[in-house]
Amino acid sequence: MQEKACLDTGVIYLYYRKNAPEKVEILINKIKNQTIIAYVPKTTLIEVYKHLCVTDGKDFATSCISSFQHNVIAQYISLTSELILIAGQLKCQYRLKLSYNDCIALAIALQKKAKFHTTEKNLPKIENLQIVKYDF
Repeated sequence: MQEKACLDTGVIYLYYRKNAPEKVEILINKIKNQTIIAYVPKTTLIEVYKHLCVTDGKDFATSCISSFQHNVIAQYISLTSELILIAGQLKCQYRLKLSYNDCIALAIALQKKAKFHTTEKNLPKIENLQIVKYDF
Protein backbone atom coordinates (compact mmCIF):
# COMPACT_ATOMS: atom_id res chain seq x y z
CA MET A 1 0.00 0.00 0.00
CA GLN A 2 1.27 3.46 -0.90
CA GLU A 3 2.25 5.70 2.01
CA LYS A 4 -0.09 8.61 2.76
CA ALA A 5 0.84 11.92 4.36
CA CYS A 6 -1.18 14.86 5.60
CA LEU A 7 0.92 18.04 5.78
CA ASP A 8 0.56 20.76 8.35
CA THR A 9 1.56 24.39 7.97
CA GLY A 10 5.03 24.09 9.48
CA VAL A 11 6.23 21.46 7.03
CA ILE A 12 5.21 23.48 3.97
CA TYR A 13 6.61 26.67 5.49
CA LEU A 14 9.97 24.97 6.15
CA TYR A 15 10.10 23.79 2.54
CA TYR A 16 10.31 27.42 1.40
CA ARG A 17 12.93 28.51 3.93
CA LYS A 18 16.58 28.89 2.96
CA ASN A 19 18.37 25.69 3.92
CA ALA A 20 15.18 23.70 4.40
CA PRO A 21 15.73 20.62 6.55
CA GLU A 22 16.81 17.64 4.46
CA LYS A 23 13.97 15.56 5.90
CA VAL A 24 11.45 18.09 4.51
CA GLU A 25 13.16 18.15 1.09
CA ILE A 26 13.03 14.35 0.93
CA LEU A 27 9.33 14.31 1.87
CA ILE A 28 8.34 16.91 -0.74
CA ASN A 29 10.40 15.14 -3.44
CA LYS A 30 8.65 11.84 -2.65
CA ILE A 31 5.31 13.64 -2.97
CA LYS A 32 6.36 15.22 -6.28
CA ASN A 33 7.47 11.79 -7.53
CA GLN A 34 4.16 10.34 -6.33
CA THR A 35 5.90 7.86 -4.03
CA ILE A 36 3.75 9.32 -1.25
CA ILE A 37 0.11 10.41 -1.59
CA ALA A 38 -0.20 13.81 0.08
CA TYR A 39 -3.23 15.55 1.52
CA VAL A 40 -3.15 19.28 2.22
CA PRO A 41 -6.09 21.12 3.77
CA LYS A 42 -6.84 24.21 1.71
CA THR A 43 -7.09 26.17 4.97
CA THR A 44 -3.46 25.25 5.70
CA LEU A 45 -2.37 27.11 2.58
CA ILE A 46 -3.86 30.29 4.05
CA GLU A 47 -1.76 29.89 7.18
CA VAL A 48 1.38 29.09 5.16
CA TYR A 49 0.77 32.22 3.06
CA LYS A 50 0.47 34.33 6.19
CA HIS A 51 3.75 33.04 7.65
CA LEU A 52 5.62 33.48 4.36
CA CYS A 53 4.15 36.96 3.90
CA VAL A 54 5.22 38.05 7.40
CA THR A 55 8.78 36.77 6.97
CA ASP A 56 9.41 37.49 3.29
CA GLY A 57 6.63 39.66 1.89
CA LYS A 58 3.48 39.33 -0.15
CA ASP A 59 5.13 38.64 -3.52
CA PHE A 60 7.26 35.82 -2.10
CA ALA A 61 4.26 34.28 -0.34
CA THR A 62 2.14 34.47 -3.50
CA SER A 63 4.91 32.88 -5.57
CA CYS A 64 5.44 30.06 -3.06
CA ILE A 65 1.78 29.14 -2.74
CA SER A 66 1.28 29.21 -6.51
CA SER A 67 4.42 27.12 -7.01
CA PHE A 68 3.40 24.62 -4.35
CA GLN A 69 -0.06 24.10 -5.82
CA HIS A 70 1.33 23.78 -9.33
CA ASN A 71 4.40 21.63 -8.64
CA VAL A 72 3.48 19.47 -5.66
CA ILE A 73 1.04 16.77 -6.67
CA ALA A 74 -1.26 16.60 -3.69
CA GLN A 75 -4.94 16.37 -2.96
CA TYR A 76 -5.99 19.81 -1.71
CA ILE A 77 -8.88 19.11 0.64
CA SER A 78 -11.88 21.34 1.28
CA LEU A 79 -14.02 21.01 4.36
CA THR A 80 -16.88 18.53 4.15
CA SER A 81 -19.67 17.93 6.64
CA GLU A 82 -17.84 14.86 7.95
CA LEU A 83 -14.52 16.70 8.33
CA ILE A 84 -16.25 19.57 10.14
CA LEU A 85 -17.62 17.12 12.70
CA ILE A 86 -14.31 15.29 13.20
CA ALA A 87 -12.37 18.57 13.48
CA GLY A 88 -15.02 20.00 15.81
CA GLN A 89 -14.78 16.99 18.09
CA LEU A 90 -10.99 17.33 18.19
CA LYS A 91 -11.23 21.06 18.95
CA CYS A 92 -13.74 20.40 21.73
CA GLN A 93 -11.61 17.66 23.27
CA TYR A 94 -8.26 19.47 22.91
CA ARG A 95 -9.46 23.09 22.88
CA LEU A 96 -6.49 24.43 24.83
CA LYS A 97 -3.87 22.45 22.90
CA LEU A 98 -4.89 22.54 19.23
CA SER A 99 -5.63 25.33 16.78
CA TYR A 100 -8.53 25.11 14.34
CA ASN A 101 -6.12 24.45 11.46
CA ASP A 102 -4.44 21.68 13.44
CA CYS A 103 -7.85 20.10 14.06
CA ILE A 104 -8.74 20.26 10.37
CA ALA A 105 -5.44 18.69 9.31
CA LEU A 106 -5.71 16.04 12.00
CA ALA A 107 -9.27 15.23 10.92
CA ILE A 108 -8.04 14.70 7.36
CA ALA A 109 -5.15 12.53 8.55
CA LEU A 110 -7.54 10.39 10.57
CA GLN A 111 -10.14 10.17 7.79
CA LYS A 112 -7.58 9.27 5.11
CA LYS A 113 -5.51 7.05 7.43
CA ALA A 114 -2.47 9.18 6.62
CA LYS A 115 0.56 9.96 8.72
CA PHE A 116 0.42 13.50 10.10
CA HIS A 117 3.59 15.40 9.17
CA THR A 118 4.05 18.32 11.55
CA THR A 119 6.36 20.73 13.31
CA GLU A 120 4.10 20.82 16.38
CA LYS A 121 6.05 19.87 19.47
CA ASN A 122 3.29 19.09 21.97
CA LEU A 123 0.53 17.25 20.16
CA PRO A 124 -1.74 15.22 22.42
CA LYS A 125 -1.85 11.47 21.90
CA ILE A 126 -4.74 10.79 19.52
CA GLU A 127 -5.94 7.27 18.91
CA ASN A 128 -5.23 5.85 15.42
CA LEU A 129 -2.94 8.76 14.49
CA GLN A 130 0.63 8.30 13.33
CA ILE A 131 2.79 11.40 13.68
CA VAL A 132 6.01 12.33 11.87
CA LYS A 133 7.71 15.32 13.53
CA TYR A 134 10.08 17.82 11.93
CA ASP A 135 12.43 20.00 13.94
CA PHE A 136 13.72 23.41 12.93
